[in-house]
Amino acid sequence: MTRQPTKRGNGQGSVRKLPSGRFRFEIMIDGKRFSGIAPSKTAAQQELSKLIADATRGGVVDPSAETVEQYLTRWLEAKKSSRAQRTHDIQAGHLRRDIAPVIGNKRLQKLSPADLRTLFDKLNAHNLGASSQRQIHQFLLTALGEAAGLEIISRNVATLVKPNPPKRNTEGELAAFTPEEAAAFLQAARADHRGAWFEFALSTGMRRGEICGLRWTDLNVKAGTIVVSENVIDSNGKVVVSAPKTRGSRRTVHLSSDVLALLERVKAQQNQERLMLREKWRESGRIFTNSLGGTLLPNNMKRDMARICEAAGVRRLPVHGLRHTYASVSLKRGMPVEVVSKQLGHASVAFTLAQYRTVYQGERESWALNMDDMLPAPKARVD
Repeated sequence: MTRQPTKRGNGQGSVRKLPSGRFRFEIMIDGKRFSGIAPSKTAAQQELSKLIADATRGGVVDPSAETVEQYLTRWLEAKKSSRAQRTHDIQAGHLRRDIAPVIGNKRLQKLSPADLRTLFDKLNAHNLGASSQRQIHQFLLTALGEAAGLEIISRNVATLVKPNPPKRNTEGELAAFTPEEAAAFLQAARADHRGAWFEFALSTGMRRGEICGLRWTDLNVKAGTIVVSENVIDSNGKVVVSAPKTRGSRRTVHLSSDVLALLERVKAQQNQERLMLREKWRESGRIFTNSLGGTLLPNNMKRDMARICEAAGVRRLPVHGLRHTYASVSLKRGMPVEVVSKQLGHASVAFTLAQYRTVYQGERESWALNMDDMLPAPKARVD
């Protein structure tokens, strides 16, 4: 027997249980039908209430006329409170710069696989990297998937089209400094007024947001450890403090004696600056601060990184390249991969090896095998 819809009175819509166990809600507003799917009857009724409230404020969007940009903007705003600020900023940036100029004005319900192929072809024409294209595809896949689940659209076209960034010739390009480059970089950092931050980054492999979030109370000098408890995000030039990136990121990092000595020098320098600036000093409790004692913006480290690379006469890597360098040099010197992975805060050893291990040319040469090395030794002849 088909279950009858639960009516909520004139102008309040109806709720109907589906064979799947979920609930479909429908309502007519200003002659237009709005509907969707919810996991429970209560959730469906709540969605109806939202639609009625939005109609009162004049905020209901006709799904048949809603554009891709309107839907994605609305979707991002709805998810903002439950997601990391950095994730929201990245996706909002992709929407503004990359998606909206190409398909933003397309009606959401008319979006086709050909439209997405046009989008990714345009991104290729603008030389957008593979990583950014994957982020855009995942954004569309998730947002359009929710629209399909709510029956706003009939299918998720992002499941049919994937980015196809051109393969680049990366032969000879390294994501990390060689040991020789790392030594030159360290020497240049020690001579730079902002270099202590980069010495610490190269010596620990920590993320830049994690380093900017460190407080003196996180440091245990006696144990030689520091706790990663906060992550600083640069959100459109504003400091946003959040929890570390993942469960594995909430970790205790072991420090070498050289790093502990570095932090002693940082503290002494900070004490001098505090005395000099007096009332202008803005106490943040951070280990690494801006010139007035406040929290550093992670994105500001890019300029300092470029300056130190130039002074060292080495390739200009992104700041994240120091994390790759720490991993690769540590593994080259024989540190167990399990230890490196824990220090970096990775969820698995496999990820560390796949994403952060640079195999240097010298290692490949030293491990080249002769044919005789691969054959079993001949057995001794017994007379």
